[in-house]
Amino acid sequence: MIKLIALIRKKNNVSEKEFKEYYENIHAPLIIKIFPSLKGYTRNYLLESNILHGEFSLEPQKHYSSYNVITELSFDDEDGLNQFFEISSKEEIVKIIREDEENFLDSKKTIMYRVD
Repeated sequence: MIKLIALIRKKNNVSEKEFKEYYENIHAPLIIKIFPSLKGYTRNYLLESNILHGEFSLEPQKHYSSYNVITELSFDDEDGLNQFFEISSKEEIVKIIREDEENFLDSKKTIMYRVD
C-alpha cells in the first residue's frame, strides 16, 4: 500500500469544531468523489492538550501545534497514486479543491509527504 501524509492547518478565523465539521462533512466527501483511486482517507485531529513536552508529558501546556490534522491518503499501488496525481493536475480540479479549502484551511501551509 502506498501512502501520502498531509499536515494541514486550519484558517485562523475557523474554530477547531468548525474545522473538523467542515472537513468531515463537506471536504472529505468531495475528495473521495474526485479521486476514485483513494483506498483510504484518514484524518487524525491533533488535540492541543495532547502535545508532548519535555519528559513526554501529555499535560496541557501553553504551546500549540502548527497543524490541526494529519491526513493519510492511501492507494493500492503506483497506478492508483499516478491516477491521483493525474487528476489533481487538472486545472478544473485544482480550482474546485482550492475553492473548497478556502472555506476552512490554510492551503499555503499544507505539507505533504510520501511515506512507507
